[in-house]
Order: sequence, then structure tokens, then C-alpha cells
Amino acid sequence: MRGFRVVFMCLAALSAPVPAIAASSAWHETEGGRVRLVVFPERTDGSIPALLDIRLEPGWRTYWRDPGESGVPPTVSLPESSGLKLESLRFPVPKHFDDGFSRYTGYDRSVGLPLTLKQKVPGPETTQVSASVFLGICQDICIPVQAELSVELQAGAAVDPAEAADLKAAEAALPAPPSPDFAVIDARWNDDGKSLAVAFTAPGTTPQVFVSGPDGFQFGTAMPTRSGDSYHVEVPLLRKPKNASLSGAAILFTATSGGRAMETTLAIAPHAAP
Repeated sequence: MRGFRVVFMCLAALSAPVPAIAASSAWHETEGGRVRLVVFPERTDGSIPALLDIRLEPGWRTYWRDPGESGVPPTVSLPESSGLKLESLRFPVPKHFDDGFSRYTGYDRSVGLPLTLKQKVPGPETTQVSASVFLGICQDICIPVQAELSVELQAGAAVDPAEAADLKAAEAALPAPPSPDFAVIDARWNDDGKSLAVAFTAPGTTPQVFVSGPDGFQFGTAMPTRSGDSYHVEVPLLRKPKNASLSGAAILFTATSGGRAMETTLAIAPHAAP
């Protein structure tokens, strides 16, 4: 059994607009791949784009935000003292895997996860930022990778064109919002609360769906079936926090079909506990 590995990466952030501030961690080599974090100049709306850059060796995999029956989803957190908050961590469409022992959801290729950071309150320019990163990569076994990170920022540093291209490609790979021919028609919990039924339109003939919920919720996999001009799927709810309510739970629905990808937050009909 392979032991745990710790990956140290650098996180950079901004606290005030400047001509250009960009920083990336050094690549940290770990069994099965390497990882770094890149942060880009603050945008006009005050958001700070960043990229969790995960490079995998052939035969290795990493996980989506809901890994399914097994796995470790990637997380990034900033300490309260950082002066920054993590507004979003977004994921391209993953794949379903079945290794004969469990089913899980993730990536069998290198992947970039776009992040958005923002200042909590205006203040003096930040020169050092710390962050924690946690993810898992697997082949025969899963290796949890954890890092406590700190980086010095350098104002005026030019953005590396290759890193800018990586961010652009990662953002382009994200699912699009709903459109007239690719959208959810209806979503509701089944009477027993153990699965989520979704009806949707899709442009292709073999759609795949992925569902994720708040912390503690975990969904399984299911294949959609055609019903007239739309599709229907019932996705099993594998687990949820004991006291969590189904009503009002924020659930993300992601689908691929016809070479396109769509993602939306579900408006779910109220559920009455059985």
C-alpha cells in the first residue's frame, strides 16, 4: 500500500488593482502526477481568477466535486486572516467510472479547475497569502493529497501567456447555462426521498447526467431514458446529512449531449417526507 503524500503549492492573491500581478506555484511532483495553483490579475469587477492545475500521469485519475461511492473531491480553503474569500471552484464535465468494486465520478486526464477569489473588504495591498488544498488521485488506490500553502506576491509581474492560455481553456471547458434545446423541464424528489427525478431536453441521442448537492449530499449514477421529445432520469441519493432537509437543498444538474454540456441549479418541487 502506498503511503500518503503531501503536496505543497503556492497560492497568490490580490487586494487592490495594479497593472499586473500574477503568480504560480512551483510544480510539486507526487505519485501519479503534479499540481500547482496559478492566480491572475484582479478583474474590473473585483474578482480574482485563479486555476487549480492538476496534471495526471497515464492511468491515474482524480475526482469531480461529487465523487460518488468513493473518492476525494478537490477543495481549496483560505484562512480567515487572508482577507480573501473563495467565491467559486468550478468543474468541467467529468466521466463515470466503474472499477468492479465501486462506481465513482472524475477525470482520467489532466484537468484545470477555475477558481474565483475576492477581497472580503477593501484594504492595503496583500503581499502574502496562505491556503489549504485537498484532493485525491488514484490508480489502484487513492492517495489523499493535502497542502498548507503560503506565497509572496510580486506586483508588476507579467502574466505568462501559457498560463493565461491554460485558464482560457479551462474556462472554455466549463458547462454552459441552459438554452432552449438543452434545459431542465421538471425536477422533483421521489416519494421515498431516495432518488431525484429530472426531466430535460437535450440536443443529442445519448445524454449523460451528473448531479451534486451541498456538503454531505452524495448521488449515484443513472442513465436517462427517452420520453417523447425529452429525457427522464432518476438519480439515486446515496447519502445526506441526518438532519438535512430535501426541500430547498441546492442541487446542481450537469448533462452532456450532442457534443455540448449544460449545468444549472435545479428548482425542485417541495418534498413531503414519507
